[in-house]
Amino acid sequence: MVDPSPESVELARFGLWRNKLDCAFGWFEDAEGAAQSLFNPQARAHPADLPCLILLEPRLPRMEGLELLHMLRAHAHTRALPVVMFATSQDDADAARARAAGANDYLVKPVDARAFMELVSQTVRRWLPGATA
Repeated sequence: MVDPSPESVELARFGLWRNKLDCAFGWFEDAEGAAQSLFNPQARAHPADLPCLILLEPRLPRMEGLELLHMLRAHAHTRALPVVMFATSQDDADAARARAAGANDYLVKPVDARAFMELVSQTVRRWLPGATA
């Protein structure tokens, strides 16, 4: 998950735990940190160790999520990774740009904590069928 909000991250983790979804969870608060991890020599040499799904906030400090998405789609070892843009609010223009850039989906984070946790769990189930309880 690439998201500057520790609250969103903790809700996501708790939702996965609560739904007994067996999957590892990593977090970066900005796109630069995610890029350093995803594009370092070790990641390129061991693509099997890359995440199986990326939840990406479009509005990030310093580097936008859309820029990271472009980078992901431009490199052979990350091109096929499922990326779900996980936005704070609905912006049809952002959603269209994200899909055009190769996002697999564009979802809006619910304000309600239970709904947020359920959306994260549904998304993980959809993209990682092996992560079922």
